Amino acid sequence: MQYLLIDAHKRFLGTLDSEEALSVGDTFQNDNNQTYAVVGLNWSLQRNRQTQSLTVIRVNPQRSENN
Repeated sequence: MQYLLIDAHKRFLGTLDSEEALSVGDTFQNDNNQTYAVVGLNWSLQRNRQTQSLTVIRVNPQRSENN
């Protein structure tokens, strides 16, 4: 499935091809090894085709919860 990636300010970040369905709370890495967390799912109808976009935030997986 191909997703459109949108940030919290509604700016387009790119696309993601994933064989798995993503949902809120999932994390993934893009081609540049940046990690993102899914915070929202958005469906829209464009040219008789459903498109799903993900609202995402960038996260730092190396950051410790103790810091």
